Amino acid sequence: MARLPVVTSDMVPEEFREAFAEVTAPAGGSITGGPGSFTINSPEMAKRRNHLTSYLRYETQFPKRILELAIINTARAMDCQYVWNAHAPAARKEGVADALVDAIRDRKPLPSMLADEQAIINYGTEFFANHKVSQPTFDEALKQFGAQYLVELTTLMGHYAQTSFYLNAFEAELPDNLTEPVLPV
Repeated sequence: MARLPVVTSDMVPEEFREAFAEVTAPAGGSITGGPGSFTINSPEMAKRRNHLTSYLRYETQFPKRILELAIINTARAMDCQYVWNAHAPAARKEGVADALVDAIRDRKPLPSMLADEQAIINYGTEFFANHKVSQPTFDEALKQFGAQYLVELTTLMGHYAQTSFYLNAFEAELPDNLTEPVLPV
């Protein structure tokens, strides 16, 4: 069971009910799962965070294959079962090879991959391991993605690290309909 209860409108201070209503409207008035079920405890923050999430997931123009690969690489670095199980199927659907997804999950040697895949894996893995990125790794990522998309990919990985923090800290429950093996942690 998650560490925070589902938030209802009557639990929200009056000055935040408008933001609460706006954020929860698509879910029918309350959010019962995922990171939104935790972030809604701060309705105004949740509202603002949702704009960034929407841009990064649905509006940016870099390839969805790289987006999903960056997300699962982040999920693995953060040992976040919830994000992993939400995005590993999407990564496969967007063209990330099964062998690569499985190797990331199991922390096994990675198979050969496309140059853009290698660049984002090296970039994220190096940052999460060392909290910085070497010049050669940075240069290759910049070459592959250009400044705009590298900034957006960096923001995406930071955003999913934050999402993983919420999900792990508040002990989000995995949905019943898992399609991926859980992360070995």
